[in-house]
Amino acid sequence: MAAWEVLPQVEWGVKPGRNLSMTRKELNLAIFEGSADSVLWQPRLETWIGHHETYDTMPARFQGMSPLEVYDALHCSVRYAASAGIERYQVRDDLVHIHEQHPDHSVDIVRTPVGEIRTVSQEIWEEGRLVNSRIVEFPVRRVEDLRVVANLVDRQEFRANLDAFERAAQAVGHRAEPTIFLSSAGFTELIKNWCGLPGTFYLLCDHPAEVEAYLEACDRRDDRLIDEAVKLPCRIFNLGDHAISEFTPPPILRKYMLPRWQRIAARLHAAGRFVHTHWDGNARLLLPYLQETHLDGVEALTPAPMCDMTLEEIKAVVGDRMVVLDLLRAIDFLPNYPVKKLLEFARRVIDMFAPRLVLGISDELSQVGEIEKVEAVTELVDKVCSLAD
Repeated sequence: MAAWEVLPQVEWGVKPGRNLSMTRKELNLAIFEGSADSVLWQPRLETWIGHHETYDTMPARFQGMSPLEVYDALHCSVRYAASAGIERYQVRDDLVHIHEQHPDHSVDIVRTPVGEIRTVSQEIWEEGRLVNSRIVEFPVRRVEDLRVVANLVDRQEFRANLDAFERAAQAVGHRAEPTIFLSSAGFTELIKNWCGLPGTFYLLCDHPAEVEAYLEACDRRDDRLIDEAVKLPCRIFNLGDHAISEFTPPPILRKYMLPRWQRIAARLHAAGRFVHTHWDGNARLLLPYLQETHLDGVEALTPAPMCDMTLEEIKAVVGDRMVVLDLLRAIDFLPNYPVKKLLEFARRVIDMFAPRLVLGISDELSQVGEIEKVEAVTELVDKVCSLAD
């Protein structure tokens, strides 16, 4: 008896029975168009696959398979395998890049006509392989450093490559509608890459005009990127914003995030495209603003107890308008979590959010996640919603 068969029957908001004419690609797009009557199972497995390939611990039944073949074996859709077609480059005529490698850390120096910045990263190496790297000295320590970063952002350029997009889309084929990653928000990039969390808020308090000048450079960068993105026939785009309550509390979100989302949504909607954002942590305080973003969906919201929001709180704000991507907690795929509880939770998610749901794992299946639980969810989706071909 399969694991899902021991669960109580409930009333589903989707039609039972397989639609043999609908592929995973078609269902992916139909969910965003609002014409779907089923659920797409689209967990992100690249971290798990990469880990087991690197350490030669891939389960026997997947050995020798390409990543797409692993997805096929699990009857899953794939989200970002066709994220190709936008070439990213930098105007570098008067830049100097210096990399210093040390046993347990590295130093990267960038010299520009307006100044120099220096980043120190702590590193963990195993048998000549870099397995972890974290910034321990952020490059922006003074307001003068931020001017250098704004200059670097202004140098970022983009070029659409139709051939690269079509090759990637053809490789993915029926498995998914291509989704292309665009960019993260300038504000969260300041936290993640340039200044760190405390440094960002001190800098904003002491030098708001300079921070806003940097954010304006990021807005110009976004416009250049979208100019090229809409030259491709891609219909779905993602913004890797990492908006969470700690990074973008409501006052920050209202002032610096909402206008950007609204502007990008307007541009992409005018071109007949869809766009979703990535919120992958404690986001309960931000939920009331989701509809104001004007975006089509939100990726990686992570329910309690892993993060701080309930399914009911999420449903109350997305309603039936926004697409929700993921929602199954990554911790539920760890060995100590019972599969029965995972499947009970998955059925609740489907019942509450289908058909405006791309079911996945918030944020991804970890290196130590159990692939058998992915297979169990596959069986569940096939039973109650039917799997697209």
